[in-house]
Amino acid sequence: MLLVIAIALAAWLFYYLQRFIVYDKEGLHLDLSAPREELLRSDAPEATAQPAVPYVDVEIVVEQRDYSEIQTDAGNNLHSIHAVFVPAKDVTENTLKFYAGRMGDFDTLVLELKAEDGFLRWHSGVPVADSFAVNGTLELREMLEPLRAQGVYLVAQISALADGAMALRNAPIALKSAVTGQPYTDAAGQTYLDPYSESTRAYLLALLTELQNMGFDEVLLSGVTCPDSDALQFSQKMTQTPDSVTAVSSFALWLREQADTLGLPVSVCIGRAALTGEGDPAGQNAVLFFKAFDRVAVQTGFDSFQDDIAALESALGGQSDTRIVAVTENYTPELASYIVK
Repeated sequence: MLLVIAIALAAWLFYYLQRFIVYDKEGLHLDLSAPREELLRSDAPEATAQPAVPYVDVEIVVEQRDYSEIQTDAGNNLHSIHAVFVPAKDVTENTLKFYAGRMGDFDTLVLELKAEDGFLRWHSGVPVADSFAVNGTLELREMLEPLRAQGVYLVAQISALADGAMALRNAPIALKSAVTGQPYTDAAGQTYLDPYSESTRAYLLALLTELQNMGFDEVLLSGVTCPDSDALQFSQKMTQTPDSVTAVSSFALWLREQADTLGLPVSVCIGRAALTGEGDPAGQNAVLFFKAFDRVAVQTGFDSFQDDIAALESALGGQSDTRIVAVTENYTPELASYIVK
């Protein structure tokens, strides 16, 4: 009889205590202060007393990154250059033979090997160049030997992001319009490579490496620009579409890393709009460019020469015989480093 009573009492307690089981963040436990029905009543303090949540009006603001604290070794171990520029259409075997032994007061030869049309002047071993038919025919390595033997400093100029052929023929590598999904074309009809694309970066890195192996002492990049438009579509998924300055700055800092890895001086041409503030700077930040590139060159005229150089010196934070380069038409400026077209 006692055993039956004990079993019945245990069963009653088991079902009765179900009313006092509480589940909270600490898990399951018994709370004998009030049965579960009381805890779940709409007028029970535990069920109704919720802390007031204040309304907060949140505005997300994406600010331009501050590049002032970035430290690099760009511009180290350079010498001044007195260069003559050879445009892509004139880069031929006969032209190179002409300059061998006829440099005169010039000590540097700048060869434009990839203009904004995207076609290469030399026969490249980079597979992508062959795959999309942008390869050239010149076997430059042998043609450069007489110039190298005479101590001529050799600079290869290539257009980095402004690219007509590759952007149109290789869709994944192109900067696209967010409206049409097709390669973005600006008012001048120029197309561009996507600065965030891994394929873009791999292609340009392969070209830089090849040019270095061919015997070039330095690479001068033109076309490091991005259209200033809200209708751009980049290959990388981002919470907010970057503006042109952010896109170009990110690309420029990546180039700095590659230059350091290769041990190759990599310089850049900058537009006057980035210095004067007049017109579209095409994403170019002069102050950052001096941190990302070894030299900064600007196309300048006889009348604007002094102002342009002063603006470059202001961006650099002082004068430099090696890092500030004037690009002029048919005259030699009074500057330690220059390129004459």
